[in-house]
Amino acid sequence: MLSALTAPNFPSLVEQSVGNAFDGLVVAIPIVALLTLIFALRWKELAKMMAEEGGGLSRLPVRLAGAATILGLFVLEPTTGETLAASGIAMVLTFYATALVVNPSTARFMLPYAAVYGAAVGAPAFLLWAFGEPLAVLSSALSAGLVHMAGVPVAWQGTGFQLISKAGEVVNGVVTPDCSSVSSVTMFLGLLALMHLDMKKDSRMTAKLAIVGVLVLILLNSVRILILLWVGYEYGSVALWGVHDWIGYVLFLGFFIAVLPLYARMGRNGSGPYSVQAGFPYVK
Repeated sequence: MLSALTAPNFPSLVEQSVGNAFDGLVVAIPIVALLTLIFALRWKELAKMMAEEGGGLSRLPVRLAGAATILGLFVLEPTTGETLAASGIAMVLTFYATALVVNPSTARFMLPYAAVYGAAVGAPAFLLWAFGEPLAVLSSALSAGLVHMAGVPVAWQGTGFQLISKAGEVVNGVVTPDCSSVSSVTMFLGLLALMHLDMKKDSRMTAKLAIVGVLVLILLNSVRILILLWVGYEYGSVALWGVHDWIGYVLFLGFFIAVLPLYARMGRNGSGPYSVQAGFPYVK
């Protein structure tokens, strides 16, 4: 597989990232899963497009562009292999460039999916840099309000908190940009974008759901922090950090599982760059 040459560090970088619970860059995993499902369901139609390719030398400029992209990614591997985001983008570009070389007729079909995947893998790093700190402040403020209503005795100073557990242990912590819901928001928007592309949903409906979903996820992140602080108050720091390692998966993935199937049953938009024939988007 060519990605073994252009993105050889991707598996090890994912393994390192998984060690940080619900790390923003691990959005690649559910995105890949959904892409795999989409292509599995559309395989017969995609195979038909590939069968209609006009010979091994058809659309030669497109094939050469794909080959040049693969070569460029191979040359840049020492740089792109330093981070999971860059390595993930290199991997999907390799996949897309390979499609250009092998079967140029699938280029327009593959492009939106490749673009969404690349954005979903690369966006968290930028979003954490641009919005991570403000979102951490917002999450702390929301969490402080929820904690007060729940009656958990926590002292806040900015994004930092301190509490004394029932056993008398002092528990300190900080709501960092990594805890600011950027990862869950990016994952949700990426999955929603893929479903919108594949199912041709109404754009306004998708935009409304995206806005509501982002707001709910920010609030849900504060609920997550509330649960962690309550656990810390009741059982101490060891229990708090133990729950911290998995509570995000339960809350955020539960949200995705609840909301995205509902979106799948909503109305479809017949307009757009694709038409739907036998359940498959063909380029007009």
